[in-house]
Amino acid sequence: MSGLRKRAGYILVETIVAMGLLSIGAVTIQSAIRQAIITRGQAQDYTTARFLLEKVVNKFELQPQVKESSGQGTFDSPNDRFSYQWEIKKVEVPKPEIPLDIEEVERERLEKLFTGYMGKVAVRIAWTRAGKDFEAIGETLLLPEKLWLPPEPE
Repeated sequence: MSGLRKRAGYILVETIVAMGLLSIGAVTIQSAIRQAIITRGQAQDYTTARFLLEKVVNKFELQPQVKESSGQGTFDSPNDRFSYQWEIKKVEVPKPEIPLDIEEVERERLEKLFTGYMGKVAVRIAWTRAGKDFEAIGETLLLPEKLWLPPEPE
Protein backbone atom coordinates (compact mmCIF):
# COMPACT_ATOMS: atom_id res chain seq x y z
CA MET A 1 0.00 0.00 0.00
CA SER A 2 2.71 2.49 0.81
CA GLY A 3 4.18 2.05 -2.71
CA LEU A 4 0.86 3.11 -4.28
CA ARG A 5 0.69 6.31 -2.27
CA LYS A 6 4.12 7.41 -3.42
CA ARG A 7 3.09 6.65 -7.02
CA ALA A 8 -0.10 8.72 -6.66
CA GLY A 9 1.91 11.73 -5.49
CA TYR A 10 4.06 11.61 -8.60
CA ILE A 11 0.98 11.66 -10.81
CA LEU A 12 -0.17 14.92 -9.20
CA VAL A 13 3.26 16.55 -9.75
CA GLU A 14 3.39 15.27 -13.34
CA THR A 15 -0.08 16.69 -14.00
CA ILE A 16 0.83 20.11 -12.57
CA VAL A 17 4.04 20.22 -14.65
CA ALA A 18 2.15 19.15 -17.79
CA MET A 19 -0.51 21.82 -17.18
CA GLY A 20 2.22 24.45 -16.76
CA LEU A 21 3.92 23.42 -20.01
CA LEU A 22 0.57 23.37 -21.81
CA SER A 23 -0.22 26.88 -20.51
CA ILE A 24 3.16 28.22 -21.65
CA GLY A 25 2.61 26.65 -25.08
CA ALA A 26 -0.87 28.15 -25.38
CA VAL A 27 0.37 31.63 -24.41
CA THR A 28 3.23 31.33 -26.92
CA ILE A 29 0.88 30.29 -29.73
CA GLN A 30 -1.55 33.09 -28.86
CA SER A 31 1.31 35.62 -28.89
CA ALA A 32 2.54 34.37 -32.29
CA ILE A 33 -0.97 34.60 -33.78
CA ARG A 34 -1.40 38.11 -32.34
CA GLN A 35 1.92 39.24 -33.84
CA ALA A 36 0.97 37.71 -37.22
CA ILE A 37 -2.32 39.64 -37.21
CA ILE A 38 -0.53 42.91 -36.36
CA THR A 39 2.07 42.31 -39.09
CA ARG A 40 -0.64 41.52 -41.64
CA GLY A 41 -2.46 44.75 -40.77
CA GLN A 42 0.72 46.78 -41.10
CA ALA A 43 1.50 45.19 -44.45
CA GLN A 44 -1.99 46.06 -45.68
CA ASP A 45 -1.50 49.64 -44.49
CA TYR A 46 1.84 49.98 -46.30
CA THR A 47 0.27 48.60 -49.49
CA THR A 48 -2.63 51.04 -49.18
CA ALA A 49 -0.21 53.89 -48.48
CA ARG A 50 1.78 53.01 -51.60
CA PHE A 51 -1.34 53.18 -53.78
CA LEU A 52 -2.44 56.45 -52.16
CA LEU A 53 1.06 57.88 -52.64
CA GLU A 54 0.91 57.03 -56.35
CA LYS A 55 -2.56 58.59 -56.54
CA VAL A 56 -1.24 61.92 -55.19
CA VAL A 57 1.87 61.87 -57.42
CA ASN A 58 -0.20 61.02 -60.51
CA LYS A 59 -2.39 64.06 -59.87
CA PHE A 60 0.68 66.22 -60.54
CA GLU A 61 2.23 64.10 -63.28
CA LEU A 62 -0.94 64.26 -65.38
CA GLN A 63 -1.07 68.06 -65.34
CA PRO A 64 0.56 69.81 -68.30
CA GLN A 65 2.51 72.10 -65.96
CA VAL A 66 2.93 72.50 -62.23
CA LYS A 67 4.46 75.25 -60.14
CA GLU A 68 6.54 75.17 -56.99
CA SER A 69 4.07 74.69 -54.16
CA SER A 70 3.14 72.53 -51.19
CA GLY A 71 0.00 71.38 -49.44
CA GLN A 72 -1.73 68.69 -47.44
CA GLY A 73 -4.97 66.78 -47.34
CA THR A 74 -6.86 63.68 -46.28
CA PHE A 75 -8.46 60.84 -48.19
CA ASP A 76 -12.10 59.84 -48.35
CA SER A 77 -13.52 56.75 -46.68
CA PRO A 78 -12.41 53.93 -46.39
CA ASN A 79 -8.94 55.50 -46.32
CA ASP A 80 -9.79 58.33 -43.93
CA ARG A 81 -7.10 57.15 -41.46
CA PHE A 82 -4.52 58.31 -44.01
CA SER A 83 -3.40 61.89 -44.60
CA TYR A 84 -0.83 63.34 -46.99
CA GLN A 85 1.55 66.23 -47.48
CA TRP A 86 3.14 67.14 -50.79
CA GLU A 87 5.77 69.54 -52.04
CA ILE A 88 6.86 70.47 -55.54
CA LYS A 89 10.16 72.25 -55.88
CA LYS A 90 12.94 72.95 -58.31
CA VAL A 91 16.12 70.92 -57.85
CA GLU A 92 19.42 71.70 -59.49
CA VAL A 93 20.92 69.00 -61.70
CA PRO A 94 24.66 69.00 -62.39
CA LYS A 95 25.65 69.04 -66.04
CA PRO A 96 26.93 65.63 -67.12
CA GLU A 97 30.01 65.28 -69.26
CA ILE A 98 29.12 64.65 -72.87
CA PRO A 99 31.17 61.83 -74.42
CA LEU A 100 33.82 62.96 -76.89
CA ASP A 101 32.82 60.45 -79.57
CA ILE A 102 29.43 62.16 -80.21
CA GLU A 103 29.04 64.15 -83.43
CA GLU A 104 29.25 67.93 -83.08
CA VAL A 105 25.64 68.48 -84.20
CA GLU A 106 24.38 66.03 -81.59
CA ARG A 107 26.62 67.58 -78.94
CA GLU A 108 25.19 71.06 -79.62
CA ARG A 109 21.64 69.71 -79.51
CA LEU A 110 22.25 68.06 -76.14
CA GLU A 111 23.81 71.22 -74.71
CA LYS A 112 20.78 73.27 -75.83
CA LEU A 113 18.40 70.75 -74.22
CA PHE A 114 20.15 70.87 -70.84
CA THR A 115 18.34 73.21 -68.45
CA GLY A 116 20.26 72.57 -65.21
CA TYR A 117 17.16 71.75 -63.15
CA MET A 118 14.18 69.40 -62.82
CA GLY A 119 11.00 69.43 -60.78
CA LYS A 120 10.75 67.17 -57.74
CA VAL A 121 7.49 65.96 -56.23
CA ALA A 122 7.81 64.68 -52.66
CA VAL A 123 4.79 63.07 -50.96
CA ARG A 124 4.46 61.88 -47.35
CA ILE A 125 1.57 59.60 -46.38
CA ALA A 126 0.87 59.34 -42.61
CA TRP A 127 -1.54 57.13 -40.68
CA THR A 128 -2.08 55.54 -37.29
CA ARG A 129 -2.73 51.94 -36.33
CA ALA A 130 -3.34 50.85 -32.74
CA GLY A 131 -2.13 54.19 -31.41
CA LYS A 132 1.18 54.09 -33.31
CA ASP A 133 2.15 56.53 -36.06
CA PHE A 134 3.40 55.29 -39.43
CA GLU A 135 4.50 57.02 -42.62
CA ALA A 136 5.53 56.30 -46.19
CA ILE A 137 7.52 58.78 -48.26
CA GLY A 138 7.92 58.87 -52.02
CA GLU A 139 9.66 61.20 -54.45
CA THR A 140 9.78 61.49 -58.21
CA LEU A 141 11.34 63.85 -60.71
CA LEU A 142 9.46 65.82 -63.35
CA LEU A 143 10.75 66.99 -66.69
CA PRO A 144 11.93 70.61 -66.66
CA GLU A 145 9.18 71.52 -69.16
CA LYS A 146 6.50 70.43 -66.64
CA LEU A 147 7.76 72.85 -63.98
CA TRP A 148 6.42 76.34 -64.49
CA LEU A 149 8.75 79.00 -63.15
CA PRO A 150 7.62 82.61 -62.95
CA PRO A 151 9.69 85.04 -64.99
CA GLU A 152 12.53 86.56 -63.03
CA PRO A 153 12.02 90.22 -62.14
CA GLU A 154 14.18 92.67 -64.04
